Amino acid sequence: MRAVQFSFKIILVISVPIITILSLHEVNIESSRNFLDKALHFLCFTYLTLISWFSRILSKDLHVYVIVLAYGILIEIVQRFIPYRSFEYLDIFADSVGIIAGLMIIKVFKNLYPKY
Repeated sequence: MRAVQFSFKIILVISVPIITILSLHEVNIESSRNFLDKALHFLCFTYLTLISWFSRILSKDLHVYVIVLAYGILIEIVQRFIPYRSFEYLDIFADSVGIIAGLMIIKVFKNLYPKY
């Protein structure tokens, strides 16, 4: 079990910088306001929630979700100060919905594998 958790920690350590770099990369303004952008936020934060939980970096589940959401809000705040990016409440909403989807997947996983 420790090897699996360690593997997820490595994946998390690699994923966070990649997601951060991609979130600060220049994009077309019109493309940032379309459905695909919000779907990417949703998928990215579902992924981050799952990877964070599976890595077991924190003992309390609530802390994982709060930290992932805080990361999403921090990215939006930083984007506010980058000329070619913008702060969007809809992105934070999509992040939150992605975290909730991750929570539901984790709940199903806990029911199937209660010893994890």
